[in-house]
Amino acid sequence: MFDASVMFSAFGLAFAQIVGIGPQNAYVLRQGIARSHVGLIVLVCIVCDIVLMSCGVFGMGGVIAGVPGLVRVLAWGGAGFIFWLGFKAFRAAFARQHGALSLDGNVERERRAVCRTLLMVTLLNPYALLDTIVLIGGVSSAYGKHNQVSFLIGSTLASACWFVALGAFAAKLAPWFARPASWRVLDGAIGVVMFFTGGMLLVNFGL
Repeated sequence: MFDASVMFSAFGLAFAQIVGIGPQNAYVLRQGIARSHVGLIVLVCIVCDIVLMSCGVFGMGGVIAGVPGLVRVLAWGGAGFIFWLGFKAFRAAFARQHGALSLDGNVERERRAVCRTLLMVTLLNPYALLDTIVLIGGVSSAYGKHNQVSFLIGSTLASACWFVALGAFAAKLAPWFARPASWRVLDGAIGVVMFFTGGMLLVNFGL
């Protein structure tokens, strides 16, 4: 049975979790600015979220949360992964002073490379798994099994709206990033966000 109130509640929860600039959103933003495979990237992000959220809503979140110590292991692994991405962003911000700055920055142009990197920052990022499977799955259980479909529709609709908007809006920023310094600022900002995100992951799940 479909329940619109449950759907909107799930939409709000999922949207709040997705909007933060984490590894996945940072990659979508960078590729979108350079107009590189934006449609493919948006599609893959939405499909991945549908799969992960479905797993959470239909029970896997409870299974993960019920294994002693597993959430903490995922938190520390996720923090390490995010810190590594932050280090890469800082390195990119400072490495371009030798003439490597361009409109493309570190943008990937090959379809296979885009898919590989996107799947890495999505499926190998424990923070994303904790958000989509454990958190969203755990909250959905409070609405009961009869509302699982409504909850899943709302959460996946939030994902679709966000990634479509992010892909479309990022392309509008392309003229601003014709200046080399803009890429340096973007990479520096992403680095700061990655380190903050990794720290918060440890505070919330790893300690």
